[in-house]
Amino acid sequence: MYICIMTPKKLPYAPLQEVIFEGKWELSIDPHTKTFVDPEYPFALGKFQQSINSKFPVYKVKIPGGIPFQMLSHQPVHQFWSKDGIWPVIQYGPGVVTLNDTEKNYTWEDTFFPLAKDTLLNIKNAYSTELAFISYTLRYIDVVNIKNYKFTNWMDFVKENINVEFNNNFIPPGPLSQFNFEQTFEINEVGTLEISFSNGQDHKNEEIFIWQNAVSGKNALTCEELVSWLSKAHGFCSNIFKEICKKDFYDSFISR
Repeated sequence: MYICIMTPKKLPYAPLQEVIFEGKWELSIDPHTKTFVDPEYPFALGKFQQSINSKFPVYKVKIPGGIPFQMLSHQPVHQFWSKDGIWPVIQYGPGVVTLNDTEKNYTWEDTFFPLAKDTLLNIKNAYSTELAFISYTLRYIDVVNIKNYKFTNWMDFVKENINVEFNNNFIPPGPLSQFNFEQTFEINEVGTLEISFSNGQDHKNEEIFIWQNAVSGKNALTCEELVSWLSKAHGFCSNIFKEICKKDFYDSFISR
């Protein structure tokens, strides 16, 4: 059992780059090809698109036409936007639905969670049979530009800002230029929690610190059960975010 730490509804300088919810449901085996298929997918697409068209009228196809849908199991094929290039975006394909948003629009209570619930309900109503979700993930990708901090080297940056031990028990032959490490924890209530840290560069070629928290599950859930799981998953991600940050680092997302 974890202890919930209260956080503001939205951090004024949140480092959030993207939040992603993905749900995959169980597929059937085609008796002729012996491949996994979503048999209702061609008909469900029209129903699903109609149900969200008033709010997400901009439609795009991610994968070129001509590829049989039987070969696209659990791959997002279609995108639905409120306006061209304006987040959030809903993606749908045979056996899979995702919801992606960025920091600009995101708040959990007001935008993301209600939209995720509506999206799952619309997916459910697009199918005549009950869907069994067998894989689902809530992922937060945070990015920090190190120019906003007193940066000397990556080892010290992690040590000064993150509640994680990061040491090399040997004499490094030179400055650390790249790192990528992750941990996975089993959580009975929701599944697994994955935490990863790495460095990289943004579109301006500026050095950034990349931090991902993701909660995933694989027990078969109904649509309603998945909504409940999603709420719990967010609680874990929100809590671990604050626990991992050292105080000054977390405070830098509140005021500068």
